[in-house]
Amino acid sequence: MTLNTETILIVFVALTGIAVLLQACILMAIFISLRKTAKSVLEVTEDLKATVVPMIHSTRELVERITPQMITVSVGLAALTETFKRESAGVTFSASDILQRVSKQMQRLDAMLTASLNAVERATVVVESAVSAPVRQVNGVLAAIRAVVDTYRSDTPRRPS
Repeated sequence: MTLNTETILIVFVALTGIAVLLQACILMAIFISLRKTAKSVLEVTEDLKATVVPMIHSTRELVERITPQMITVSVGLAALTETFKRESAGVTFSASDILQRVSKQMQRLDAMLTASLNAVERATVVVESAVSAPVRQVNGVLAAIRAVVDTYRSDTPRRPS
């Protein structure tokens, strides 16, 4: 069995043709698979566009519609905050002023009550001394009268014989 070169060449050409045909089939299968994948990705992208794009447009419209109101609200809040700051400073000043006045009035009232109580105490001492001296004198006189009356009432003392 001698193979001549022509036969070997034909076998190699046939094998190469089969290999090329097999490669073409594999490439065709890959192409079909990629085409199906591309179609499914395109469908998902279209569904996503159909869902997301209207939502983006409605969100943009909402933001455009709300923006002036948000600016108005933020300006109003800033003004309200500034008013609160001013008013709280005024209230703090008023409260401290009131407390200062109350403190002064309390000191004044304390001085008045102290002076009144001191005057009452001095008057008590004067009245006590003015009343107690004559009462002692009257008590002395009454004691003397009682002693004299008791002496006359009692039996006369007997003299020893």
